[in-house]
Amino acid sequence: MKSYIIKPKSVKKSEIVEREYIFSASRHSDIQINSNFDFLVNLINISKKSVSLKNQKKYFNYVEIGSINTTTGYVEPTYKKSIDISTDSVYQLQKDDILISTVRTYLGGIGIVNQKEQDFVASKALIVLRELKKDINKYYLFGILRTSFFIEQTNLILNASMYPRMDKDSFDKLKISFPTTANHSNPEKVKNLVALIVQNIIDKEEQIKLKNKQIDELIEKELKENQKAENFSYTYPRISEIKEETRLDTGLYEREFKEIDFLIRNYKGGYEYLKDLETNFKSGETPKTYLESENGKYIWVSNKDFRNNIWKNFTKINTLNVKNLVPKNAILFSRRAPAGINQIIVEKQNMIVNDGIKIITIDNITTEKLIFISLLFNSTFYQNILKQLSGGGVFGGMTNEDILNMYFPNFPESTQQEIAKLYYNPLEKNTDLNLENYLEKEQARNRETGIFQLNMEIFELSGQLEELVHKIVLEKKVEISL
Repeated sequence: MKSYIIKPKSVKKSEIVEREYIFSASRHSDIQINSNFDFLVNLINISKKSVSLKNQKKYFNYVEIGSINTTTGYVEPTYKKSIDISTDSVYQLQKDDILISTVRTYLGGIGIVNQKEQDFVASKALIVLRELKKDINKYYLFGILRTSFFIEQTNLILNASMYPRMDKDSFDKLKISFPTTANHSNPEKVKNLVALIVQNIIDKEEQIKLKNKQIDELIEKELKENQKAENFSYTYPRISEIKEETRLDTGLYEREFKEIDFLIRNYKGGYEYLKDLETNFKSGETPKTYLESENGKYIWVSNKDFRNNIWKNFTKINTLNVKNLVPKNAILFSRRAPAGINQIIVEKQNMIVNDGIKIITIDNITTEKLIFISLLFNSTFYQNILKQLSGGGVFGGMTNEDILNMYFPNFPESTQQEIAKLYYNPLEKNTDLNLENYLEKEQARNRETGIFQLNMEIFELSGQLEELVHKIVLEKKVEISL
């Protein structure tokens, strides 16, 4: 991460008095910035429009700090009953609201609302920025807020406080940088470039969400529309069944599990167990020593780094004595809570995983079928089965035997390919892009590209955004290149 903090070599007595005799480094540091800037307080208004949840008996699209994707700023609400929201009052949200977390802002809890949902509300642990005070592009502003330049400023403010918390009173200290002619002969083009990259990142995230939904729908549709003649009926478990499972701490006997289990076992095309395939296991291994580095040779991941068929984070490291590099066409299977979440490696990566992950490879299987199996196990529909198949205990872990006993419907090859294509469908990048056609062409391509490539391109674009803002702040030359 780039740093913009200027640490003084000496401090005047007057500055010590002014800062209440506090010698904390954050109280005496400043932020590096060009001459063309304004304070956040002068740029946008805070919305405090609230909704009372008292006596409300309905569902809300509820946003809290954890609803913000810290990689992209995308906001994913949770559909919740009012009674399940642990507060009597929430903020009302609308499309294009910018949200800033009041706590641990340095983790990237800064998002933008991209949807027009009904009853969209937010926790009061978030600050809602809505109406612009000046004629600036809101996506440009959001782009600045998403970079280390802004995050470092919030760190200075939070670390200088006895009770660290971001609030509106801090906005007169937070600086937003704007491009100058030192960056480009037409600074407006630089601002447009930032805004376009931000919108492309958000659109890619939206497409990932839509494709994950399509995967869930295709799996459920295929299962439900291709059942044998038998009808599902639920009965309480027999003693013989409990003896066979040898477990009581489980939902294996509940109606919800039994109904999904029936759909798979009653599927016209039949079903398979992983143990019927040539399945190989390796355990991940945490390096004894490693050093994080932007230019690290290896990618280091743990099971917390992937969810919903995407990578949430990559950490680059340098280390010695690497034994278990992840091969191409492997499934990384989380055997700890939440057990069963997995990620598939479809392209060669210099990757190491921790010991909470099983590296699974299957011989004599097509890439499409392997992707299908991975997506099936990650689907909303199938996750209930995995919860019950895991071995229980405090950490809900899964053994090799638990994994091998997992089963899946034998969908037609064409359906497996259709589902797999939503995840992996690499396309050539757009050419002949300019500021006028960039967003339209990128959005059209995003609709066709698979989740994997969209995910990787989000990381790439986030890096471009970081570099672009870095040049704006330091007044370095910016090439308008798309």
